[in-house]
Amino acid sequence: MNSMAMEDVEGRFGVPQIMQSRSAVQTQMEDRHPFHPLYKSEQNFHKNAEEAELDMLRRTFGMAFPLKLQMEKKAVSKVGHLPCITTSVRPSLDALRGTDLTLGFDDVMGQPEQSESLPPLPFNIIDNHKM
Repeated sequence: MNSMAMEDVEGRFGVPQIMQSRSAVQTQMEDRHPFHPLYKSEQNFHKNAEEAELDMLRRTFGMAFPLKLQMEKKAVSKVGHLPCITTSVRPSLDALRGTDLTLGFDDVMGQPEQSESLPPLPFNIIDNHKM
């Protein structure tokens, strides 16, 4: 009867074929618009830069210095803070990474201190945190 109307409909119930499964949209987009060759490299930029720095230090100073630096970073990253402190600031880790002198988006915007809601009182948080 309406063979032309049925040809316009791609999938079942008039839903386009691309929308029928969750992974189909991503697959179609990857086929039509592949990623830029540098995309995956940029995703791992910080990890690659750290590995290159450790390799350079190993070649220059020997194996002990990069191992010491990695142990210091691991120890400093485990240092915690009280639960009532909203921001996790780790100046020692930033100094070891060399990011203590850089100013990023997170340093300026999106701080909990700038939110419109009132933070909970510190003694209530500590009482709730006790096990």
